Amino acid sequence: MKIALIGSAPSSIKLAPYSDPNWSIWGCSPAVFFQAGKLDQWFELHRWEPPVIGKPDQQVPWLSPEYCAWMAQFKGPVWMYEPAPEIPNSKALPWQDLVKKYGHYFFTSSIAWMFATALESILSERKTLKESGQTKAEPDMIGMWGVDMAADQEYGYQRAGLQFFAMIATSLRIYVVVPPE
Repeated sequence: MKIALIGSAPSSIKLAPYSDPNWSIWGCSPAVFFQAGKLDQWFELHRWEPPVIGKPDQQVPWLSPEYCAWMAQFKGPVWMYEPAPEIPNSKALPWQDLVKKYGHYFFTSSIAWMFATALESILSERKTLKESGQTKAEPDMIGMWGVDMAADQEYGYQRAGLQFFAMIATSLRIYVVVPPE
Protein backbone atom coordinates (compact mmCIF):
# COMPACT_ATOMS: atom_id res chain seq x y z
CA MET A 1 0.00 0.00 0.00
CA LYS A 2 1.24 3.46 -0.86
CA ILE A 3 -0.30 6.45 0.92
CA ALA A 4 0.61 10.05 0.12
CA LEU A 5 -0.07 12.62 2.84
CA ILE A 6 -0.56 16.08 1.37
CA GLY A 7 0.03 19.28 3.32
CA SER A 8 -0.01 22.85 2.09
CA ALA A 9 3.69 23.78 1.81
CA PRO A 10 4.20 25.17 -1.70
CA SER A 11 7.73 23.76 -1.97
CA SER A 12 6.55 20.23 -2.78
CA ILE A 13 2.75 20.00 -2.95
CA LYS A 14 2.78 19.87 -6.76
CA LEU A 15 5.35 17.01 -6.72
CA ALA A 16 2.98 14.46 -5.13
CA PRO A 17 2.16 11.33 -7.17
CA TYR A 18 -1.34 12.50 -8.15
CA SER A 19 -1.28 10.67 -11.50
CA ASP A 20 0.09 7.38 -10.12
CA PRO A 21 -2.86 5.03 -9.49
CA ASN A 22 -0.75 3.00 -7.05
CA TRP A 23 -0.86 5.83 -4.51
CA SER A 24 -3.84 6.69 -2.33
CA ILE A 25 -3.78 10.46 -1.89
CA TRP A 26 -4.87 11.89 1.46
CA GLY A 27 -5.16 15.63 1.94
CA CYS A 28 -5.89 18.16 4.64
CA SER A 29 -5.92 21.92 5.10
CA PRO A 30 -8.06 24.61 3.53
CA ALA A 31 -4.94 25.66 1.64
CA VAL A 32 -4.75 22.29 -0.15
CA PHE A 33 -8.20 21.49 -1.54
CA PHE A 34 -8.06 23.88 -4.49
CA GLN A 35 -4.52 23.09 -5.62
CA ALA A 36 -4.01 19.37 -5.05
CA GLY A 37 -4.55 16.90 -7.85
CA LYS A 38 -6.44 13.64 -7.29
CA LEU A 39 -7.59 13.17 -3.70
CA ASP A 40 -8.95 9.93 -2.23
CA GLN A 41 -9.48 10.85 1.41
CA TRP A 42 -9.78 14.15 3.24
CA PHE A 43 -9.03 15.10 6.84
CA GLU A 44 -10.58 18.13 8.53
CA LEU A 45 -9.65 17.75 12.16
CA HIS A 46 -10.08 21.33 13.32
CA ARG A 47 -13.06 22.24 15.44
CA TRP A 48 -16.07 22.26 13.13
CA GLU A 49 -17.20 25.86 12.79
CA PRO A 50 -18.83 26.29 9.40
CA PRO A 51 -19.27 29.85 8.15
CA VAL A 52 -22.44 31.72 8.95
CA ILE A 53 -23.73 32.85 5.58
CA GLY A 54 -24.59 36.53 5.56
CA LYS A 55 -22.68 37.29 8.78
CA PRO A 56 -19.07 38.00 7.74
CA ASP A 57 -18.15 39.00 11.31
CA GLN A 58 -18.78 35.37 12.34
CA GLN A 59 -16.65 33.76 9.63
CA VAL A 60 -13.89 31.40 10.73
CA PRO A 61 -10.84 32.06 8.52
CA TRP A 62 -9.93 28.43 7.73
CA LEU A 63 -13.50 27.32 7.06
CA SER A 64 -14.55 29.49 4.14
CA PRO A 65 -17.87 28.89 2.39
CA GLU A 66 -15.95 27.60 -0.65
CA TYR A 67 -14.02 25.10 1.47
CA CYS A 68 -17.15 23.84 3.24
CA ALA A 69 -18.98 23.49 -0.10
CA TRP A 70 -16.05 21.56 -1.52
CA MET A 71 -16.00 19.14 1.45
CA ALA A 72 -19.77 18.69 1.14
CA GLN A 73 -19.38 17.43 -2.44
CA PHE A 74 -16.16 15.43 -1.90
CA LYS A 75 -16.73 11.83 -3.01
CA GLY A 76 -14.29 10.11 -0.64
CA PRO A 77 -14.41 9.97 3.13
CA VAL A 78 -13.96 13.22 5.05
CA TRP A 79 -12.41 12.31 8.40
CA MET A 80 -13.46 14.59 11.25
CA TYR A 81 -13.54 14.28 15.03
CA GLU A 82 -17.24 13.66 14.66
CA PRO A 83 -19.46 13.57 11.58
CA ALA A 84 -20.99 16.86 10.49
CA PRO A 85 -24.47 16.77 8.93
CA GLU A 86 -23.40 19.40 6.38
CA ILE A 87 -20.69 17.02 5.07
CA PRO A 88 -22.45 13.88 3.76
CA ASN A 89 -19.29 11.74 3.56
CA SER A 90 -17.95 12.80 6.95
CA LYS A 91 -16.81 10.04 9.27
CA ALA A 92 -15.55 10.07 12.82
CA LEU A 93 -11.81 9.57 12.98
CA PRO A 94 -11.20 6.74 15.47
CA TRP A 95 -9.02 9.08 17.52
CA GLN A 96 -9.62 7.29 20.81
CA ASP A 97 -8.24 4.05 19.33
CA LEU A 98 -5.23 5.89 17.91
CA VAL A 99 -4.49 7.57 21.25
CA LYS A 100 -4.88 4.27 23.07
CA LYS A 101 -2.35 2.60 20.76
CA TYR A 102 0.18 5.41 20.24
CA GLY A 103 -0.30 7.64 23.29
CA HIS A 104 -1.36 11.28 23.15
CA TYR A 105 2.01 13.06 23.14
CA PHE A 106 2.75 13.02 19.41
CA PHE A 107 -0.61 13.94 17.89
CA THR A 108 0.60 17.47 17.25
CA SER A 109 -0.93 18.19 13.83
CA SER A 110 -3.43 16.97 11.27
CA ILE A 111 -0.56 15.32 9.39
CA ALA A 112 0.38 13.34 12.53
CA TRP A 113 -3.21 12.05 12.80
CA MET A 114 -3.11 11.20 9.10
CA PHE A 115 0.23 9.39 9.52
CA ALA A 116 -1.12 7.24 12.37
CA THR A 117 -4.25 6.47 10.31
CA ALA A 118 -2.05 5.50 7.36
CA LEU A 119 -0.06 3.16 9.61
CA GLU A 120 -3.29 1.53 10.76
CA SER A 121 -4.51 1.16 7.15
CA ILE A 122 -1.30 -0.57 6.14
CA LEU A 123 -1.31 -2.83 9.20
CA SER A 124 -4.96 -3.75 8.52
CA GLU A 125 -4.17 -4.61 4.91
CA ARG A 126 -1.19 -6.71 6.01
CA LYS A 127 -3.38 -8.61 8.46
CA THR A 128 -6.04 -9.27 5.80
CA LEU A 129 -3.42 -10.51 3.33
CA LYS A 130 -1.82 -12.76 5.93
CA GLU A 131 -5.18 -14.27 6.89
CA SER A 132 -5.94 -15.02 3.24
CA GLY A 133 -2.48 -16.48 2.62
CA GLN A 134 -1.53 -13.77 0.13
CA THR A 135 1.70 -11.82 -0.10
CA LYS A 136 2.60 -8.48 -1.65
CA ALA A 137 5.25 -7.80 -4.22
CA GLU A 138 5.74 -4.10 -3.51
CA PRO A 139 6.83 -2.51 -0.23
CA ASP A 140 4.48 -0.35 1.79
CA MET A 141 5.14 3.39 1.69
CA ILE A 142 3.92 6.55 3.36
CA GLY A 143 4.99 9.72 1.60
CA MET A 144 4.63 13.35 2.57
CA TRP A 145 4.37 16.20 0.09
CA GLY A 146 3.60 19.78 1.00
CA VAL A 147 4.86 19.02 4.51
CA ASP A 148 7.95 21.06 5.37
CA MET A 149 7.77 21.54 9.15
CA ALA A 150 10.52 24.10 8.69
CA ALA A 151 9.11 27.14 10.50
CA ASP A 152 10.00 26.95 14.18
CA GLN A 153 7.12 29.11 15.40
CA GLU A 154 4.22 27.17 13.91
CA TYR A 155 5.74 23.78 13.20
CA GLY A 156 8.49 23.44 15.79
CA TYR A 157 6.27 21.55 18.21
CA GLN A 158 4.58 19.59 15.38
CA ARG A 159 7.78 18.16 13.90
CA ALA A 160 8.29 15.68 16.75
CA GLY A 161 4.94 14.03 15.97
CA LEU A 162 5.94 13.29 12.40
CA GLN A 163 9.36 12.06 13.50
CA PHE A 164 7.70 9.72 16.00
CA PHE A 165 5.35 8.19 13.43
CA ALA A 166 8.13 7.99 10.83
CA MET A 167 10.22 6.00 13.32
CA ILE A 168 7.30 3.63 13.91
CA ALA A 169 6.81 3.23 10.15
CA THR A 170 10.48 2.43 9.65
CA SER A 171 10.39 -0.14 12.46
CA LEU A 172 7.45 -1.80 10.66
CA ARG A 173 9.37 -1.87 7.35
CA ILE A 174 7.21 0.85 5.85
CA TYR A 175 9.25 3.21 3.70
CA VAL A 176 8.87 6.90 4.46
CA VAL A 177 9.12 9.00 1.31
CA VAL A 178 9.81 12.73 1.38
CA PRO A 179 10.90 14.93 -1.52
CA PRO A 180 14.27 16.70 -1.27
CA GLU A 181 12.46 20.03 -1.19
